[in-house]
Amino acid sequence: MLLARSRHASVRSLERYARPGVDSAARHVAERDPAARRRM
Repeated sequence: MLLARSRHASVRSLERYARPGVDSAARHVAERDPAARRRM
């Protein structure tokens, strides 16, 4: 999504701006984990 919105040509050029914290990365993975969603 960030790549499309920012119109960067590659993820490598975008990664200097997109540095999520450990907490937000863990939350993102937990929310999108199919196994975790089945347990709910």
